[in-house]
Amino acid sequence: RHEIYCAYNSLPTFEDDLNDFLGLASDTTSRLHPSISKVVPLGNIDFSSDDYMAKIQNGCGGSVDVIVHLAALSSPGYCENNPKDAWKVNCPLELYRFSLEVGAPIIYVSTDQVYEGTKKFYVEDIDETLPVNVYGRTKLAFERVLLGKDPLLNEREMGGSEVCREHVTNFSKIASPLKNVDSNSSQRVPKSIILRSSLILGPPTPLKNGCKKGSFPSFLQFIHHRLETGQSTDYFVNEFRSVVFVEDVIDSIRHFLNNSLNGDSDDVSAEDSSSVFNMGGSTRASRVDMAMAVANHLKLDPLSINGVIRPENNG
Repeated sequence: RHEIYCAYNSLPTFEDDLNDFLGLASDTTSRLHPSISKVVPLGNIDFSSDDYMAKIQNGCGGSVDVIVHLAALSSPGYCENNPKDAWKVNCPLELYRFSLEVGAPIIYVSTDQVYEGTKKFYVEDIDETLPVNVYGRTKLAFERVLLGKDPLLNEREMGGSEVCREHVTNFSKIASPLKNVDSNSSQRVPKSIILRSSLILGPPTPLKNGCKKGSFPSFLQFIHHRLETGQSTDYFVNEFRSVVFVEDVIDSIRHFLNNSLNGDSDDVSAEDSSSVFNMGGSTRASRVDMAMAVANHLKLDPLSINGVIRPENNG
């Protein structure tokens, strides 16, 4: 049986929500899968701080089988204005060092924004990666860390940004020695899984307070609110995503988690290296397409939906 440790920062109601969902007051295992003995929240973890890994290690006792990395600074605009924090959180070298020390693979949720986004659908290992913003660059850089590849970003991927070049140089100096951590050891480097997720859509979480950081738990609920209140809202017509249902994301993570726990390497390449998978749906939709779909489904007036062009320098 396994224990789950949930490290998080800015979800103030998460622990209460989790306890309420699991019914801890009466039966600690009433809503847990039989293979899970307990779920432990580790709150107030600032992933941009220097000591966050020490807090996580103290909380879980330092013994880990698999790491599922969901934390991210995912707002492109915030990342553009705060590149130092974006690199620290989205390219977590301290976490990678810990995974090597304990021999635990990482299931890393990356982003489809590692691609340029100028064509309909992308294929792993065939189509070129070319992120156009800081968020995509930081996620791609950690992919390269897990894949053991140099450089973390090439010249085109850095997009001529001197700030990005400085971060790539500094992070490469730290990452390079870690790749040889097992050179004098019989322990194998854990083979991680990288899931390049598109925009995740779905219903609110089953937790009482929604497990949300802002006013709305997801983009769909934001659209619903704006349509219901008739507030005029701009949606991009030239940003396309292969939107993915949240339950499919959960199933994908569960699949690779079970494989890692059971020692099943069927999904790992013949070179026995970490693997990359695109995690998107079969439908390509713009933001305005999504808004119109919500309006049609709920039979709400679409007059408040404004289609606008996303500027190239928007991030």
